[in-house]
Amino acid sequence: MFTKFLAVTCLFLSILGTKAEAHPVAFAGSYSIMTWNSKEMSDWMFTHSFTSKFSLAARYVRLQTTEGERTFYVPQANFLLKRWNELDSQANIYLSLGHGGEKINSSFKNTSSAAIEADWESRKYYVSFREDALFSHQNSDRNIYQTKVRAGFAPYLAEFDEMNTWFILQADTSNVMEDDFKLTPFIRLFYHNVLTEFGVSSKGDAQFNFMVHF
Repeated sequence: MFTKFLAVTCLFLSILGTKAEAHPVAFAGSYSIMTWNSKEMSDWMFTHSFTSKFSLAARYVRLQTTEGERTFYVPQANFLLKRWNELDSQANIYLSLGHGGEKINSSFKNTSSAAIEADWESRKYYVSFREDALFSHQNSDRNIYQTKVRAGFAPYLAEFDEMNTWFILQADTSNVMEDDFKLTPFIRLFYHNVLTEFGVSSKGDAQFNFMVHF
């Protein structure tokens, strides 16, 4: 009985140690730095997880839209709404809500943010979906909506103390970006608490993503 319990516990910890996704809520007491960067976007987020289900974040977003460059500064609350733990996989649903400002000329205009994301992952495969919105309080025509869908697989199974490698295909679309739809294949390298991604989109644009928990 104890041997079976130990085996299940080790497997579960192994799954936790090889997470495929950068989550907005991590373990209680942790801090995270996450950044997604391309020619038309920079999205930085610094978070502190007070519990395993709630975190607060400071977020900076720069977007190159059809109207020109737009910049946002948004404090944000992140919630783990639901988690399903299985022996060889895990699924999650997260909600993020924020209120801050868009910098226009030398002043800030009220902006709210909302995002919903869901993922399922095992040590071998994962899929995720994220819908992100930035709401302008001055003009609803300036609202920004972004959708991102990802699917990935690990070509080999690595232990927590080994380099984890993933191949990922991302499809994303936006109502205001110059490239309203694109596909981006990524190579992800994940070692201990540091995650990096490198990709080139179907439009030929390079993208670099980074995450660290501490």
